[in-house]
Amino acid sequence: MKRRATIREVAAYAGVSPSTVSRVLNGHSEKHMRPQTKQRVLEAIEQLNYTPVKAAQTLRRVGTRTLGVVIPDITNLYFALLVRGIESAAFERGFTTLICDSNHQKEREGRYLDMLLSEDVEGVLLAPVSLPDEARILRFAEHGVRIVATDRQIPGLPAVEVDNRRASHELAEYILSLGYRQVAYVAGPEGVSTGRDRLAGFREALRSNGVGFAALRYGDFTFDSGHRCAMDILDEQAAEVIVAANDMMAFGVLRAAEERGRSVPRDLGVAGFDHVPHVPYATFMHPELTTVEVPIHQLGRAAATLLLDGEGKGAQVKATLIRGGTCRDLKRSGG
Repeated sequence: MKRRATIREVAAYAGVSPSTVSRVLNGHSEKHMRPQTKQRVLEAIEQLNYTPVKAAQTLRRVGTRTLGVVIPDITNLYFALLVRGIESAAFERGFTTLICDSNHQKEREGRYLDMLLSEDVEGVLLAPVSLPDEARILRFAEHGVRIVATDRQIPGLPAVEVDNRRASHELAEYILSLGYRQVAYVAGPEGVSTGRDRLAGFREALRSNGVGFAALRYGDFTFDSGHRCAMDILDEQAAEVIVAANDMMAFGVLRAAEERGRSVPRDLGVAGFDHVPHVPYATFMHPELTTVEVPIHQLGRAAATLLLDGEGKGAQVKATLIRGGTCRDLKRSGG
């Protein structure tokens, strides 16, 4: 039997990288490459008679009608509702879901991905801890298993996410409009697009207003990291407001403020990003957290639909600023 060509051989024949071939196979070539490059890849696929393994298998057996979902933290209500959105859209289409919690560990995430491939899932929705190994992602393309990046970007893959940069820019403009100038920021992980984009949008707004960070620390989107970073800021830096890149870290900031005897918002402003709708735990607080609302259930449904439809380069959903009570108008109150 003639050996089947591999995705790396297709890439070599076309004179491109394997990830470029993966983009073409995933229908994610638009705006990511020149038409001539895409055409070379398509010609290489035809010349080498390349067929993803999964496509060949579906000629011989019925699909599993199962989707894999890999998220960083199932205890975070944000991701729990993301899964609920995915599951509801999948169930309506007759698909079941396998939920995998990577617990913010890249190695654990990789093992789950390997397991899902061996289980012959029909597709995977992945919210990565950081950039996944390219070789592991290429193996899914080899087997014809589509992956959709969910809530976070992965180069070469279609993604459904929030317009994080715009929303974070809007949050910063609001914070500045209240009169805050000593602004500290607890960012998300640098290896995650959500963290990078929220930091970039916030920084752009500060710079356009001639303001710099009073302090900048990096957390990992967990309560503990928000608490740790805030304790460091409160002990070593002068800050009028601490903004966290997600609500879980913002709750950690609030705990640190309480432990250091800082009244919110009288002595310290605090803001976050997420404000999960439908079960808005931020509203349980008094005062309500200043944050950005993400339609996470809608995001999950959109990601599952994109995966099941099998085409499209991705989409963004719009977030909404929530003017809560954990920040105050310094200009009106006299600072």
